[in-house]
Amino acid sequence: MRTLAKSIALITVLISQTAHAENINGTWRYEKSMEYFGQMKLPVVKTPILQIINNVAKMSPNCHVALTKSRYLYSSPFQSLLKEDVTEQMLENYLKKNFSFSVMGAKDYLKADIDETCNGPVLDFLVSGDKLLTPFAGSAFHSYARVDDGALRRVEAKFALGGRKLSQLPFDPATFISLCHGLRPRVRGVPQTTDRCAPVYYPYIATRKNSDPLARLIGMHDYRKGGASYADDYAPPFANGLHPTFVLLPPLKEALVVRVQDLEGSAEDRDMMPGVYLVIKDGKVSDQLNDGCTIDERHVCTDDGGKKRYQLLESGKFKKLF
Repeated sequence: MRTLAKSIALITVLISQTAHAENINGTWRYEKSMEYFGQMKLPVVKTPILQIINNVAKMSPNCHVALTKSRYLYSSPFQSLLKEDVTEQMLENYLKKNFSFSVMGAKDYLKADIDETCNGPVLDFLVSGDKLLTPFAGSAFHSYARVDDGALRRVEAKFALGGRKLSQLPFDPATFISLCHGLRPRVRGVPQTTDRCAPVYYPYIATRKNSDPLARLIGMHDYRKGGASYADDYAPPFANGLHPTFVLLPPLKEALVVRVQDLEGSAEDRDMMPGVYLVIKDGKVSDQLNDGCTIDERHVCTDDGGKKRYQLLESGKFKKLF
């Protein structure tokens, strides 16, 4: 299992990488798998949604692997095919026909260290446009398509986001903390907004200087009344001189989901409030979920064991599923 310390170590190694491989960052949705010779029975894909933050790939809740930019040579990821007299042009024709992917036009090639309990045989990541290809087992391929966040940019007027961007789903709070929080600069101990986790995460802070309704709603909300633990010294944040970190998630119809995290100070200074989900509808908080479950694209909140715990309804309320 990948620990928080291990994830932060990965960030430290990768933080200085250039923007050349930045195109791979984002959320990728699995499309299909095929084998070049059509003779292999392919396993069920383990990672239907792949998220890459600052060149660290989240393969599963407990599996984060660092990706390192490498020089692309046909003989590196496709050595097995080369031994079978499959030329690069032959592979190019095959991939274009079956995956709409151009290996000769690939702009990014990254390699991951193998971890048998984590990413298994998936070591190579190639990106061409909005397609990502992961070769494995010598002659087989998984393909992914980049999640188009164009729709996310069209909700600004509807929800008055104050120019802020929506983060992507699925949203896993533990991954956000382990892969993004360490990248954020601090000013007098307060984590700041950053785009280093984009486009998967866009973290913001709310301060008393913010005049827009969204930030003020988050900063003036009484999280104690919503049942949050260890909120006595936190809520309302503005009244206690604090600055909530928040992430805006794609809405369900008229209901906007906001993840709020208490990331100021340390556990030695005070009892820190665990993160909560706020639902905002019609300019008001319609519900508060005090859980660290992962919200997927259907707005279902699932725990680490894969159990579906809550479903967000169009009413702006979370429905308990167990």
